[in-house]
Amino acid sequence: MMKHNQNRLRSHKSQLGIGIVEVLVALVVVSLGVLGMASLQLTGMQQSTGGYNRAKALLYAENMATRMRTNRPAIDGNNGYLFDGFESTGLNCATKPTPYCQASDAGDADSCSIAELAAFDLFSIACGDWGAGEANSGVIGSLPNGQMTIDCDDSPCTPTSTYTLNVAWSENQRLTTDLDDTVVRRVQMRMRP
Repeated sequence: MMKHNQNRLRSHKSQLGIGIVEVLVALVVVSLGVLGMASLQLTGMQQSTGGYNRAKALLYAENMATRMRTNRPAIDGNNGYLFDGFESTGLNCATKPTPYCQASDAGDADSCSIAELAAFDLFSIACGDWGAGEANSGVIGSLPNGQMTIDCDDSPCTPTSTYTLNVAWSENQRLTTDLDDTVVRRVQMRMRP
């Protein structure tokens, strides 16, 4: 009987550290699971931001197409092709356009010629509406490195030509650790005004 109790004590003493090893293994497994969930969350946030930017870019392109269709005389050839060759990089968003062809908190809309309305439409989409002393919420201000271009697809441009509208922005590359690794995303729309 005594021998049997001694064997039990020995086996009990040899198993004293097993609980700690099991706890450490469980901790490692749980830690890996938490890291995996954090990675999924980050990827989901990046995808969500990319989709949101894509939706905004599409809305800007559609809004510009509508403004071009509304101001048809600006593209009929009698007044020149006022939208052709536009690049938002050359636009100064810090200066309010005059005349301001849209009603605002500051007052009623100014009377605008065809060329002034075309310039105002380009400013409004690229820079946004003029708010408290500055333009905001346009392609340039609401998309990371946002840019907009409009080009006539024919050379020379005619009243029946199609136009290509591009709205581009930058996004960080997914699946990389290099923060400087960016990709240019683009929404492109071809339209016949």
